[in-house]
Amino acid sequence: MRLPARYLVHTVSVEPCTGSGAYGNTYGPAFTLTCMAQGGTRVVKDPTGADVVASLTLYAAPGQAAAVPPQSRVTWQGTTTAVINSTDHDSGGLGAPDHTEVVCE
Repeated sequence: MRLPARYLVHTVSVEPCTGSGAYGNTYGPAFTLTCMAQGGTRVVKDPTGADVVASLTLYAAPGQAAAVPPQSRVTWQGTTTAVINSTDHDSGGLGAPDHTEVVCE
């Protein structure tokens, strides 16, 4: 079961991180991600296992985690933040909604 489309009421701009160069991260072309955006502070693990504070979580259709790698830039409501981690969640047919979760600083 997929996350119902009626919950995907927000859009954000994503600039995917494509690597790191002499002057910092490099980014690919921006694209629009349809999602449900949820603000709120919580502690999460970054890809290295360190605790970091997240202030924005996006829930999108499943299968999109690879398009939003860590350190990508996300702009929502005029504020730009960095992606901490993105994960595809698959219930394996158990009935929970399959979705992509993107956690941002």
